[in-house]
Amino acid sequence: MLNLSSNTRANIKKNDPIILNAGYEGDVGCILIGKVIGLKHNQSDVDWTTTLTVMPCADEILNRLINKTYTENITAIAMVRDLLNIFGIEVGRCELSFNKNYPRGRVCRGILKQILTDIVVSDCKSRLVVRATGQIYITKEGDGIDNGILLTPETGLLRTNEDKIIIPLETTLNTQKTGENRKEDFISRSCLLHYDIAPAEVIRFQSNDLNGTLLVAKGKHTGARTGDWKTSMELKPYTPLSTVNAVNTALIASASKTYSRNKETVRFGTRSSTVKELQTTLNATGAKLAVDGVFGQATRTAVLDYQKSNNLNIDGIVGSKTWSLLSGGF
Repeated sequence: MLNLSSNTRANIKKNDPIILNAGYEGDVGCILIGKVIGLKHNQSDVDWTTTLTVMPCADEILNRLINKTYTENITAIAMVRDLLNIFGIEVGRCELSFNKNYPRGRVCRGILKQILTDIVVSDCKSRLVVRATGQIYITKEGDGIDNGILLTPETGLLRTNEDKIIIPLETTLNTQKTGENRKEDFISRSCLLHYDIAPAEVIRFQSNDLNGTLLVAKGKHTGARTGDWKTSMELKPYTPLSTVNAVNTALIASASKTYSRNKETVRFGTRSSTVKELQTTLNATGAKLAVDGVFGQATRTAVLDYQKSNNLNIDGIVGSKTWSLLSGGF
């Protein structure tokens, strides 16, 4: 900040709350909420420059310690919502790819961010997004946050002189022109400052060299004393999960029905390669079984937990209905 008054400079203290708004006339929004953890004032000739170091409020909250024990059969979504509610964190979205059940309950002890990461990312295979504005988004793996942002040259998309590359998109509007397929590469683009843009944001582009939908992997808002501000983004191709699911659902359902009809019914005491397959499949849903082909008590308990969590008949017997759901059917 340049040339703040002497009173203003004197009144800025460590741990003061700070809100940074940015944008253009008629369209201004928040890009950072936090507290001051460092500051310095420098004078050069007649100009004073004030530099602040700010910790986002979400980071401060997520670094707090938690020590709480949850009772048996608690679900991941119930724990996550309770943990976020304890600290009053603003949740923009909360959806899990897989809502794990904890038959023996769970002890949550340690740093809140690590506990949330263990539950959301490790146990439930989902995405945890923490934004500088204090919001937390929990989405299904591969899913983005779509607020309807469209960037065109008319709406602030800046020119690029970068090499054009092929990008696999779900749209036929792609006009990239060259040779080598580098689909794993990030695409760099910039626009006039757009306060809504943040990690995991879904953005639609319409320009001569890039048309389609991409996901923000990372980025930054930058500015200068001249007042020129822009938003820089690193992007990757994005296909909505709904599109993928719509294409695959019929095939998966059909295959799973045939698959489940042909599977051996297994129960407590069964020893076979089919039991090994069952144990491997249950482990993919969060169980921790030895894959030994023996349907013992641990395997039976895991089957009972799975049947209970998925509204199946709770009998510990893996027949066609349980096989169908385990294999991705309905």
